[in-house]
Formats: sequence, structure tokens, C-alpha cells
Amino acid sequence: MKKRSRKAQLRRKHEFRYYNRMSINRRGKLMRYRHPAYVFLEKGNIFIFVIITHSDFVPNKVVVKLRDNPNPKDKRNAYYVAEVKEDTKDRFRNRLSNWKISQNDDEKIQKLYKKR
Repeated sequence: MKKRSRKAQLRRKHEFRYYNRMSINRRGKLMRYRHPAYVFLEKGNIFIFVIITHSDFVPNKVVVKLRDNPNPKDKRNAYYVAEVKEDTKDRFRNRLSNWKISQNDDEKIQKLYKKR
């Protein structure tokens, strides 16, 4: 009989979803943030992802320009924050249809994950 591993198996994903995050600012006010995220791995009830943004500057973070904007309806430059994050599935909204990432950009993100 085979032993089952208790570790959750990593499954490849190639999808974009809106990531909802809530935090409290310096004044004690509840702030809600919603950014598209590129989900590239799934581990049980957890998504592993990077945040996508239009801004070329995010305080205290490294931002990398994407070759093509994943949103086919948007012609502006797109960037991803060079920080791999993990969060539970309930923080994400439905999948964004028609969004695609170039092969070159996907390879960069995979290398970033392996460096971690």
C-alpha cells in the first residue's frame, strides 16, 4: 500500500483573479485594496501569486515591466511586483477571462518563485 504525503501538492495555474486585501491605515481607518493578481500555483486552499499594477513605482518594492499587458482591452504598460505572495482562496474573486501572460513573462515569474 502506498503512503500518502501529507504535504499539499502544487498544481500549476495560469489565471488572473482580483485579489482583495483589507488593512488598517495609520489613522485606524479600514482600507480595502483590489488589484489583479497572476495566480501561477495552487497548494491546497492557498494560491501563490504576484500582484499586477499600472504603476512603475510601489514603495519599498521592486517592480518589473511586463512585455505585454495581460488585459487585451488595455494598451497601457503593466508591471508586476517582484514579490511572490501566498493567500487563501477566499481572498480572491472570480477568474478574469481573456487575460493572458506572455511566455517570457511567465518564465521570469517562475524563476522569481524558485529563488525564494
